[in-house]
Amino acid sequence: MDGLLLTRRQRLRSFWEKTALVAAPSLVLALVALALGLWVDAIVIASAAGLAGLGWGSSARTRRGAALLGLTVLAACALFLYITSWVISHPIQKGD
Repeated sequence: MDGLLLTRRQRLRSFWEKTALVAAPSLVLALVALALGLWVDAIVIASAAGLAGLGWGSSARTRRGAALLGLTVLAACALFLYITSWVISHPIQKGD
């Protein structure tokens, strides 16, 4: 479906559905981080998820594509947190 004959309400509903599908997996990760007491990580993840949802929610063609994009954003956020924690726990200079 190309969306040419959709009403404004239907287009807005489709946009918000796709935005939610992109942002939802990462927001769940942000809630887990918040429950663990990592509020700075939760803020960073939530802001990245919100921006990705708004940016890519409009460009996703289908809801399935938006959901896959949301899982990709979740994987990127998790990888970022893992690499950041590894770099912080392994300093370059020894002896500290």
